[in-house]
Amino acid sequence: MTTVLERPITFDSVLVTVAAIDDLSPHLRRVTFVAPELADVVVAGPDQRIKVLLTPPDGSDLRLPSGPDWYTEWCATPENERFVMRTYTVRAVRPEVCELDIEFVLHGVNGPASAWVSDAQPGDQVGLIVPFAVDTTSVKGLLHSGVDYVPPADSLRRVLVADETALPALASILEQLPPSVHATVFVEVPDLRDIRALPTPGTADITWIAHTGAPADSPKSLLEALESATLPHGVDYAWVAGESTMIKSVRRHLVDTGLPKSTISFQGYWKRGEPQV
Repeated sequence: MTTVLERPITFDSVLVTVAAIDDLSPHLRRVTFVAPELADVVVAGPDQRIKVLLTPPDGSDLRLPSGPDWYTEWCATPENERFVMRTYTVRAVRPEVCELDIEFVLHGVNGPASAWVSDAQPGDQVGLIVPFAVDTTSVKGLLHSGVDYVPPADSLRRVLVADETALPALASILEQLPPSVHATVFVEVPDLRDIRALPTPGTADITWIAHTGAPADSPKSLLEALESATLPHGVDYAWVAGESTMIKSVRRHLVDTGLPKSTISFQGYWKRGEPQV
């Protein structure tokens, strides 16, 4: 699983065990995984993408992939017999204690990952595909290492837009924001009770959009919130992540306001009505 750029980029599969579970809000659950191999995991950026592997729909045991042709073999396996694979972002990694955190959105049994995490208990096991070597020497290297948040080194004013699936990545981004940087942030969550503190060394103006529990005159979507907002002068970078239709409409709006396409990083974490691998 290696891509050669300026430096080798290596991802590999690991069998991990649930060590702890923490409900952060009604719709967000943090799971801490542990495995000896996690001592060697590295990340390229705050929105580092990895894969979570679950048992096949037919109920057979999870067999971790290996070798350079694993993805081709996975695609060729009948859907009912191949392991379920979903993409998540790393919330935190603590190599010194061999731990890695992922925050999952809880939405009932509408999807295998949500169904699994809804019933997860310490001691349960899943597979992860995680990075053991990344390339942080260039934008190309970062992108190929599984990150999308790559602001220019001289960026001082940023717009960050996320729905609940991108909230863990957003939290990591804000935690690593330089003190000299200001972020204008828009976050959409299912419920008012999902709003939480997002500390940052920089400065951030945060607008929350909640589907349930918000005042009647509040924005009903990220796009509506952006359309009604006056963005600071001098915005030089934007990061947009979440549902695919949403990110397209938000990106179009940001371009219409004068932000060059080249300064907007966007990533579809899921598409309404479709499974997201």
